[in-house]
Amino acid sequence: MRPWYRIVVIILLAVPLWGQAPISQLYLFKIQRPTNTQWVVHSPKYLSGFNRGGYNNQPFFINDQEILLAVQESGSIQTEIYQLHLEQRSFHRLTQTTYSEYSPNLTPDGKYISCVRVDDPVTSLQRLYRYERNSVGRLNSPLPEIKNVGYHTWLDNNTVALFLVNKPNQLALVDITSKDPLIFTSDVGRCMTKNGAGHLIFVHKISDAYWYIKEYDPLLQKSTILCETLSGSEDFVQTPEGQFIMAKGSKLYKTDPRTEKAWTEIADLRYFGLQSISRLALRGENLILVNQPSK
Repeated sequence: MRPWYRIVVIILLAVPLWGQAPISQLYLFKIQRPTNTQWVVHSPKYLSGFNRGGYNNQPFFINDQEILLAVQESGSIQTEIYQLHLEQRSFHRLTQTTYSEYSPNLTPDGKYISCVRVDDPVTSLQRLYRYERNSVGRLNSPLPEIKNVGYHTWLDNNTVALFLVNKPNQLALVDITSKDPLIFTSDVGRCMTKNGAGHLIFVHKISDAYWYIKEYDPLLQKSTILCETLSGSEDFVQTPEGQFIMAKGSKLYKTDPRTEKAWTEIADLRYFGLQSISRLALRGENLILVNQPSK
């Protein structure tokens, strides 16, 4: 871990009072497809032993061996951003503030770690922030007037997709230079990603019964349905080949929108102690899973 990766920001304000986040655990698996039809998920590693009984969630790959994640230590009242090395299982706390930070991300140019910061939990004031990845670690809010940010993902250095907490929740694209949000749909899920074409992939919850994974082309300003989600699930990852992986309970499923209309089970991880898989992150053969253990 290079010293300039560490970001320490002290803000001299009263500590807000929010509660303990639900316990969540982090696991690493290898996922491979040795034949055209068979998937293999193997070699589990428990990653969050440094924070047993705490909140370890929202993993984001910054390279092949390191991830960002949101961590709330057991007994703490706020959440910070950590960096975790997968093989060494070493961890470093990147933020140290009097606020809670969530949804860590890396800007496409690699210069900033971005996150959603809870500026006021009483009024649900949540803004997008960026922290410089250097020894100074200065921070700024590129969109200070947008105060209801829930989640985000970058399409390029200047364009960010925002999940806006509202009734109903909204999805917007914002140019951080002009700062004008383009709200193009509502009733969306929390999971978003960018594909190889630079398009936004997201979940549209059209009704309680019908949830779809869609692709949005920002140039044409047009959304296309790719497939229906796995019933009751909203978190997904997409392989470089275009397949989707989702989870439900202890099981993983996959589909290929180009050739399939249904989801196929590829693994049941209950034998490894996973019972309720939610968020996922994928890079190469490394698959990160978040499990919420039963009480």
